[in-house]
Amino acid sequence: MGGGAVVEDSGEVFLGILKRVLEEVESEVLRVSRECEACGLGIVRNGQALRRIKALLGVVELERVRWRCPRCGREIYPLDEAIGLESGESVTLGVRERSLWAAVEVSYEKAHKFLERFTGLEVSRKKIHGMALEEGDRIGRWEEQRCREVFEEGEVLYVQVDGTAVNGRGLGWMECKVGASFSERMKVSKDRYWLRDKKSYASIEEIGAFGEKFFQECVRQGVLKAKEVIFIGDGANWIRRLKEGYFPEAIGVLDIWHLEKELRWALGEENQRVIEELKGLVFQGKGSEIVQRLMGEGAKVGEIERRKKILEAMTYVRNNLDWIANIPKVKGYG
Repeated sequence: MGGGAVVEDSGEVFLGILKRVLEEVESEVLRVSRECEACGLGIVRNGQALRRIKALLGVVELERVRWRCPRCGREIYPLDEAIGLESGESVTLGVRERSLWAAVEVSYEKAHKFLERFTGLEVSRKKIHGMALEEGDRIGRWEEQRCREVFEEGEVLYVQVDGTAVNGRGLGWMECKVGASFSERMKVSKDRYWLRDKKSYASIEEIGAFGEKFFQECVRQGVLKAKEVIFIGDGANWIRRLKEGYFPEAIGVLDIWHLEKELRWALGEENQRVIEELKGLVFQGKGSEIVQRLMGEGAKVGEIERRKKILEAMTYVRNNLDWIANIPKVKGYG
């Protein structure tokens, strides 16, 4: 027996098993009585209807039971609801995943040809496009539901903004503004966190255009419903303006990573003990004490360049005393 015949026989066996599983699922869901969601009246059995389900190894055809509301005429297919199939001819999760993966990489037309040539799946361009729209709607509904569940309980939303230099390929270096928002922050190791629902926006636009678009993203993330908004930044003037313009009620917090970077740049890696002591003051929100300590360290240094760096670090801390004072207010920050 050739390899092709073996694959064909395996496919037939798989489809037969899939059909039996679907029949078992249907028999289980039919045991539970149902009421019409619109009328509240008990729905009754109303014959059967053919359904074609496309799987990775072929197509399964089965007659599944149809229920109908005698008052409003609404029809329900219990099997379809149980396994999450849309109306009309549908596909299994495996086919959907492969189709959408291909559509992300190439156009719908090329995805259709790719699937047919390399996987043997015959999924039309129109069908792939429809699946992409369905998946987008499903994700949108999930995000709306998540926002309702999270912020009805009065959760905190974190907003973080930063700027970084990018090479414009002949246009010189440009500042790219980056913003992120998230509500779920899980610690995965000593110094690492996983932002489960993080949404980001980045552009090289001027601050007004960036601020408007980023704020819209934050609105979709639930910033207007949050009990509290924590705005994290490095204290740059444009970031402070953005915070006051779009998030005036948020609690401004200085980004600890940027502050530590400033301290290391000013004091040098050889002063690790002093840096750790200053970090302890950071978490207590004692910015003025940090300034005093830096002033004392500067008095010990004879090198002019090092003194200049320490002076710049003192100025940086002094300009952000208010945001440093807010650090202890953020539970689990740092």
